[in-house]
Amino acid sequence: MTSAHKLPSDRSSNSVPGWLAAPTEGDRSPVWDTPVPRPAGRAPVIWLLGAHGGAGVSTLESMWAPAADSRRGWPAADAAPFVVVVARMHAAGLDAAHRLCLQHQAGAVGGCSLLGLVTVAATPDKPALSLSRRRELVAAAAGASWHIDWIPELLTTTPPELATWTPNYTAPVVKRFARPPAPTDAVPPSVATAAAEVFGAAAERWRGRTTKS
Repeated sequence: MTSAHKLPSDRSSNSVPGWLAAPTEGDRSPVWDTPVPRPAGRAPVIWLLGAHGGAGVSTLESMWAPAADSRRGWPAADAAPFVVVVARMHAAGLDAAHRLCLQHQAGAVGGCSLLGLVTVAATPDKPALSLSRRRELVAAAAGASWHIDWIPELLTTTPPELATWTPNYTAPVVKRFARPPAPTDAVPPSVATAAAEVFGAAAERWRGRTTKS
């Protein structure tokens, strides 16, 4: 963040809105000092840190094979502590995501590496301009961002039923004017695009770590 965006640590300051101020210790998300509890199996490459309840983490965890829910904490004790903050595209969600990004900027995440922000559409409508501008600010604090479009079928589908993205995923060919496949049959385009780019960012960070070591 440039000097023009430096923020005071006192949330009670009148110089900036409270949601722009660096989070106090009581507002920070916890840092795991042991590996994140999860079912046995391959360790994830990407951790999904939900900024709030209902952010969409469970859905993304089901659709992104290399990802897992960090259970609202920073996975500092895991071998690959690469994190994306997940938030719904509404004011409260973006505010919560911004606090997490500022916590990372403050170095209070135990050495985790923030890959960026993933926002999940909250409605099928185009967001208000003020909301889009707020997202831009949070995305700048996150360093990178991706967006998951509104997918109405998710309202009537449970996570285990959803198609899964893997690093070798190939989207099915859809004929012109044909109805797009359901998310149970194919990963929705915005979900697949975000997955590929987030996974690529994590792989790059991992290569950087191994090179330094």
